[in-house]
Amino acid sequence: MNPVDTSDLPLVKPMLAVPAQPFDDTDYFFEIKWDGYRCLAYLDGQTTLVSRNLKNITDTFPDLRGLSQYVRDKPLVLDGEIIVLNDGIPSFDALQSRAKLMNENRVFRAAQVLPAIYVAFDILYRRGKSLMQFSLSERRDCLQKVVITGNNLIISQPVLGDGVSYYRACVDKGLEGVVAKRMDSIYVPGTRSIYWKKLRHTREVDLVICGYRAGQGSRLLGSLVLAAWNGANFVYQGMVGSGFSRDEELSLLKKLADLGTISRPLQDSNLVPVHDIHWVRPRLVCRVEYLTLTRDGILRHPVYKGLRGDKAPEECWQAGRQN
Repeated sequence: MNPVDTSDLPLVKPMLAVPAQPFDDTDYFFEIKWDGYRCLAYLDGQTTLVSRNLKNITDTFPDLRGLSQYVRDKPLVLDGEIIVLNDGIPSFDALQSRAKLMNENRVFRAAQVLPAIYVAFDILYRRGKSLMQFSLSERRDCLQKVVITGNNLIISQPVLGDGVSYYRACVDKGLEGVVAKRMDSIYVPGTRSIYWKKLRHTREVDLVICGYRAGQGSRLLGSLVLAAWNGANFVYQGMVGSGFSRDEELSLLKKLADLGTISRPLQDSNLVPVHDIHWVRPRLVCRVEYLTLTRDGILRHPVYKGLRGDKAPEECWQAGRQN
């Protein structure tokens, strides 16, 4: 990974949003929650793309190196999202398939097949001067003036006030959800602000616990290995490591200890990405909230919601197939 060179402009961590339920409010902009990589674009004589954890990802997306040609009033910094479309919908899976490539020739070939798009939704610096103390409304006016949109550079277009119906429309089109941003909010880098709210569309599924990892530090339970029934075997659907209270950790560990086994109950246990698993007999069913699935059928952003004593393991079909 190349070091980050942003000339005279400081490295900035992006401002983040807090979770919320859909709402209407005329003090807020509502825009699509783009399912991609959050990225600050430093644009001067060249383009430098910086991830939310301050890594230089410019070489991963050679098709975006020309972004600096399509903006005025440089040097400037844009905040936005890198996405890859699949059938007109942002596909995180397709984006990840590009990001995993290391060979330069394969990176360039992938850029032809799965071109990246930079979706700009904020501007932090213009002519080298910070705009973060200005309101979001003022920054968006500025963004419209400096960006020349094209095939791989667009501006996210929000709606004002009508958050609930906009959220429903986005979900109906298969999008991840909506972000609500208060129009008078300043930009506070590296913080999770109550003035930005993410309204994510989530799904729920009932799955079988087939193993677990012990916790570290103050955590007693690290994560659960989840599986579904395909009519003949239990198949891997991912791991969940969030959503447990302390009491839930203690209760689960006690139940799991009684179900320990040396055999692996999964048909495809080689897909489990870690090795320090305590395997258990597939008896406990839990409900899990998740965002979407990878192309391999693995849950993305799963959150544990509790046990289901009223459902048999063989009733837990793969995510996307359950009622």
